[in-house]
Amino acid sequence: MSHQRNRHSYGALATAGVNARTGILAAALAACLGASAGALAEDTLNIATWGGAYGQSQEIAFFEPYAKETGTRIATEIYDGTLAKIKEMIGDGETELDVIDVSAGTLNALCNDGLLEPIAPSSLGTAPSGESAEQDFYAGGLAPCGVASVAWSTALAFDRQAFSKASPSQIADLLEAKRFPGKRALPNSARQTLEFALLADGVDPANVYTELATQAGADRAFQALDKIKGEIYWWDKAEEPMTWLLEKKVAMAAGYSGRMFRAMVGDRRRFGVIWDGQVYDLDLWAIPKGAKNKDGSLRFIAFATDPARLAAQAQLIAYGPMRKSALPLVGKHPVIDLEMTAYLPTAPDNFKKALKFDEAWWTTNGAGLQSRFETWRGPLAPGQGKPSIAEAKPQEAEANPEAAKAAP
Repeated sequence: MSHQRNRHSYGALATAGVNARTGILAAALAACLGASAGALAEDTLNIATWGGAYGQSQEIAFFEPYAKETGTRIATEIYDGTLAKIKEMIGDGETELDVIDVSAGTLNALCNDGLLEPIAPSSLGTAPSGESAEQDFYAGGLAPCGVASVAWSTALAFDRQAFSKASPSQIADLLEAKRFPGKRALPNSARQTLEFALLADGVDPANVYTELATQAGADRAFQALDKIKGEIYWWDKAEEPMTWLLEKKVAMAAGYSGRMFRAMVGDRRRFGVIWDGQVYDLDLWAIPKGAKNKDGSLRFIAFATDPARLAAQAQLIAYGPMRKSALPLVGKHPVIDLEMTAYLPTAPDNFKKALKFDEAWWTTNGAGLQSRFETWRGPLAPGQGKPSIAEAKPQEAEANPEAAKAAP
């Protein structure tokens, strides 16, 4: 199961303290959907994606404008984000789906299995200043079988009120328990936790996986974590790190950038994010093998990855566009009148020292490291390794974290 699916569960089109104003977007979305439902479309494009706030941002930024411009009816099918489910949906060359929205790990698996159509970069539009798609997309944004739409990340948030003097400002401060005392919330998994350990210990992002593949590199990661072992709370659910930070149960928290955005806009003076050393991943558009409307699929993907369209989505949700030329086009959030660029993982100032998460690497190398991580961490009884029940608010169970992507 992919580790990141539940990152979409927050209400990204609404933020703390402004929830009442989400009616503006809800009304606008309802009007858009009503207009498209009444349109006489020449053809239909079937798209599998997620629901919730993420899906709403796609409706507003991509689906409705495309329907109006082309006369095409967009029919969306919501799924849970798992590789197993999308394989079931696209079948073996027999599918009603034309376009799918998938994670990088899912894209790689489907492409390797021959279940996706190739997408040539030449089918995509140029940047406003004329650069080709190959020049304009960030590295990794163009894959043989997919085109990236957004980047999301796991970064380090902190509570300024937890520190009497200076606040942490770089990933290395994660390991500075004396200078920056307080509990740290980290993922209860070797994945990302070991990357953060090496990044905080000074390993360059370009060398993290090469280092981690060696015995010496793995030793280095665990030795780095030894410095703060007694100060770690381990989170299993995506809402936990920011909940603990809000409740002052931790001073720092490694969590999903979108959830951090919601907390930060509620109290920007209290919370900060250390983008230095962020670990990011992608969502990408792809076309199932044998899609019946391949030409229409290519036209839609070119439209949805146009810099102006990517910027339109980034105004609604704190995910980073994967085209450089889209960033200057991002304006204010339409509900809270906030300039969004500073909160996006791919904003130039935030993207300087970022590590691309490598799910394929973990598929190959992860079993041994996860076993070692569990031995190093020690067994945890229910509730252990977390704030006490008396301190922390109980969390709702997520039996299937993939399904949380569709939550509002």
